[in-house]
Amino acid sequence: MNVTSNEYKNRHYPHVNITMPVFNRHDLTVASILSVNKHTHAPYTLTVVDNGSDADLRKELSALHKNNIIHNLYFLDDNYGVSCACNVGWKLHESSVYMKLDNDIIALEDAWLNNILLMWGKNRYRTLFGPIWNGDCPQCRHETARGVYWSLPISLSGPAFLVSRKVVEAIGFFSEDYGLYGEEDADYCLRCHHAGIRKYTYEAAGLIRHDGVNNAEYIEKGVDKSALHNKNVGAGAGANRGIFALNLFLYENGLKSLNVPLKYEVENISGHQVTVREREDYKRHSLRLSRCLEVFNNAYPDREAMKSRMAELLAGPV
Repeated sequence: MNVTSNEYKNRHYPHVNITMPVFNRHDLTVASILSVNKHTHAPYTLTVVDNGSDADLRKELSALHKNNIIHNLYFLDDNYGVSCACNVGWKLHESSVYMKLDNDIIALEDAWLNNILLMWGKNRYRTLFGPIWNGDCPQCRHETARGVYWSLPISLSGPAFLVSRKVVEAIGFFSEDYGLYGEEDADYCLRCHHAGIRKYTYEAAGLIRHDGVNNAEYIEKGVDKSALHNKNVGAGAGANRGIFALNLFLYENGLKSLNVPLKYEVENISGHQVTVREREDYKRHSLRLSRCLEVFNNAYPDREAMKSRMAELLAGPV
C-alpha cells in the first residue's frame, strides 16, 4: 500500500476488512474497486464476494485479483443475498474493523478511509459508523479536523457501513432473514440499539460518492429490489406487516436473540469457488418465524397475549 505523507505513516490505524458483495453492474463494480485501490492508505484488505454474476464480470474480477487489486475473491454459485455475501467475507477474514462497501461506492479523496477512521476515533471499538451525504442536522453534531459526524442516529445508511470486531463478537453478523435484498442494515442497527451499542453517522460528501443504480437494472436480472423491500416491511395501506416488523417486535420483547441465527454456512472452498448450504437449524427457525408472522398479522386480544403465543411457537416443535 502506498502512503502519501508522514502524517499517515506516523498514525496507528486499525486493519479494515472491506468486504464488497457483488451482483453484476460490471462498470460500477470495477470503478468502485479501482477507486478503493487508488485512494486507500489505511491498513486494509479488499474482500470481494460475488453472488453469481455474469461470466464477463467474473473474468474481470479474477484479473483484478491476479494483480493484487482484490486481495480475497470468492465466487458463490448463485445469488444468496447481500447479507450472506457480506457475512462470508467477514467470517473468512477476521479483522479489527469490518466495512460493508456496496459496489456502487466510489472513493474520491486520497486517504478517505484514514479520515473516516480519524473521525470515528476511540468510539470505533464499541460502536457503528455509517455514512450520510450532505447532512444538516444541528443536533448531536461533532466537528473534527477530519470532518463532521453525528451521534445517536436512529439507523445508519448501509453503503459504507463500519463495524468493530467487538460489536460483531457481541451481536454477530447481518441477519439473513430478508432474502436477496432487504433490511439488513436497519436490522443490525436495531439489534445494536437493544444491545446498548451506540451508532454514529459521518459526513461522506467529498470522501466517497454513492453512484446508485436504477432498479430496472436489477429487474433485468430477475431481482426487483423495490418489491423485496415492500415484502419485508409490509408496504401499502392495510397490507400485512413483513418480516422486518416482526423481528422488530421480537427484539423489543426479548423473544429473539440479538445474535441472530444465520441461514447459510460455508460448506467448501476450492480456489475462488465457495459452496454454501442452508443450515438445518435455520430451517426450523424459519418455520417458527413464518408461524409467528401469521400470529403477528391476525387480531389478538392484546399485546401480552400475542407475546405469549409467539413465545410458545418459538420454543415449540416444528
